[in-house]
Amino acid sequence: AQCSLPPPAMCTCNYTYVGPALLVLPLFLISLVNLFVAGPPLKTVVLDSVGQSPYSASLPFLQLRVDGSNARFSLQPTDEMTHFFVVTCYAPAGKEPLYFDAQVSGKTAPRGTWTQLVTTSTRPGPKATPAVQEPHVLQMLQPLLGYSEYQVVLKGLASSQAGAIAVRETPLPAMEFRLTYVPTRFTYTQICVRAFFTFTSTCLLLAYTAAMCRTNTLHEHGTLWMTALLLLLLALNDPLYIARVMLGGNQAMYTASVLGQILFSGGLFMFWLIYADGMNSTETTRPFLSFYLPKIALVAVYVVVSALMFLLHGRVPDRINVSDSTDSDATQLSLIVALSCSLVGVGVWLSCLVGRAIYRLGWKKVEYIYTEREKSFVGITMVFVILWLCGHLYRAVHGRRGSWMQLQLPFLTLTNSYLALLSHAFWPHESSGPASGGGSNRADSNKEQGLLDDED
Repeated sequence: AQCSLPPPAMCTCNYTYVGPALLVLPLFLISLVNLFVAGPPLKTVVLDSVGQSPYSASLPFLQLRVDGSNARFSLQPTDEMTHFFVVTCYAPAGKEPLYFDAQVSGKTAPRGTWTQLVTTSTRPGPKATPAVQEPHVLQMLQPLLGYSEYQVVLKGLASSQAGAIAVRETPLPAMEFRLTYVPTRFTYTQICVRAFFTFTSTCLLLAYTAAMCRTNTLHEHGTLWMTALLLLLLALNDPLYIARVMLGGNQAMYTASVLGQILFSGGLFMFWLIYADGMNSTETTRPFLSFYLPKIALVAVYVVVSALMFLLHGRVPDRINVSDSTDSDATQLSLIVALSCSLVGVGVWLSCLVGRAIYRLGWKKVEYIYTEREKSFVGITMVFVILWLCGHLYRAVHGRRGSWMQLQLPFLTLTNSYLALLSHAFWPHESSGPASGGGSNRADSNKEQGLLDDED
């Protein structure tokens, strides 16, 4: 008699036990990299002037000259600063308010002409318009835009008479000047890690696409969703990061990178909602208006509001109090409310769907309706969301200046690990398709397995 072995199943990992380990272990390794290799994400240089007498200080990448009512920074970011710098000036409170005007310029060549980039002021505007920042304190953030040298010119002003607008130049008192920037050591570590994840996600995408072609599963909805998520994962890993650093900063590339990350979040939310709702539905058809449209609308609100917040207000580094214009407070508040509502809506909806699936898993009579792929999805998604929330909770409670930047690599590692496990669970194989479902646990059920109407 001949003995034939059954074909091996694709989802052989027990994600109840293996999933958490495969998500936590990379986090532990990347934490060691953050601690011993990357170093602090922000570095600050503090300089104290001596009062109304001329003062100067010099470092290989920084020159400061204070003379009378003017202070001038000259910055050469090459080999020392990356991404952005923040200039902060503190003056002791005196009998009369002290205001500041500041201007940032840049040039690309040593003998090139200066290009004005931005101006700011702490003095109040006409008609009793309140000042953007407090008197005696100036703080301004400037992203690096590809210039080889930057110049920050600071001018001290005082009121010509009580209650008047500050128009008279006044000598600067003894002040504290701070320059905060992202050091190259931290950035080069980010380059290495992001390049590694870009390479691995590209290989995973190519292998997954080849498996789809080999097994003739190009039109299955589950595999199409995973292909889209792996493509968006490339945007999350930000392959333009290396180019931006090498160019000394590029605003167009930075905008494209952030919008790609927002699209990845929206795609992942959409996948979660559709797949989790499909698990709990016994209908063989998915009406567009009742099944897809509410999810598309909710995720579209999140994507559009997130993109508008970034395009209108930028992304300010955490724990650095850079004041924004008071004219945009109402608009910014409405965008924050809309973004918060969309995120809460996605979270509550997904929690209800996954909670119902977990509750039904305990019913022995209906346990058969969930496939190994769906059980894997629930298990690793729960672990991923819990770890993700723990990271944000730690940042909110114990986060220090630059904590979000230091958590970028752990969150990036967690997301890449999650997508790798999800790809394994949804890997296309020849046993997938309607013809292979005769001997499965769903033989007595009309419920479909995949995201939409087709079985994965």
